[in-house]
Amino acid sequence: MIRTPHIIRIGESIDGRIARTLAEKKSDLVLDNFGKWLAALIRPVPGVATSKNVTLKDTGNADRTFAVFSTAGFNYTLAGTKIGVGSSGTAAARTDYNLGAILGSLENTTDGVWTSSSGQVTLSGSVFLSAGGTVRETGFFGRWKDTGDVYRDIMLFHDVVSDVIIGAGKYAFVQYTIQL
Repeated sequence: MIRTPHIIRIGESIDGRIARTLAEKKSDLVLDNFGKWLAALIRPVPGVATSKNVTLKDTGNADRTFAVFSTAGFNYTLAGTKIGVGSSGTAAARTDYNLGAILGSLENTTDGVWTSSSGQVTLSGSVFLSAGGTVRETGFFGRWKDTGDVYRDIMLFHDVVSDVIIGAGKYAFVQYTIQL
């Protein structure tokens, strides 16, 4: 069975939590960063303490190395996931590493919610837009500590959507539902 890997919902909110959905899109684009990260997490049990690294592109298009298996892992206290929105309508590609024209800043997501009956993980977040704007792209990012001991933002999903106008002083609410 072929499934759409993820669904994006975008809405406008006055408090960052409760949103009126303005657009929804099913997407089958998985970025190279996500594929490399997932493949790095899957490995046989080694016979000895063997570390494993993965190289991913950060939001500046620089290669960064992350130790996914080691005594100094990448998931420290300040690590997690973030949501971003932008105004560029340039088509998304597997090799993307950042939004084309960021609106606001990257913001934390909620904890992921697993629904076993549907096989879905849902995460959401809100970006405050003081001046408002037209959202044409969304991004889902991992924020992890690299082997140089620096936190880096890594884009895992990038989607271009129909224009969603967000008023000044309101939040762009974004929800990613990942189908497993």
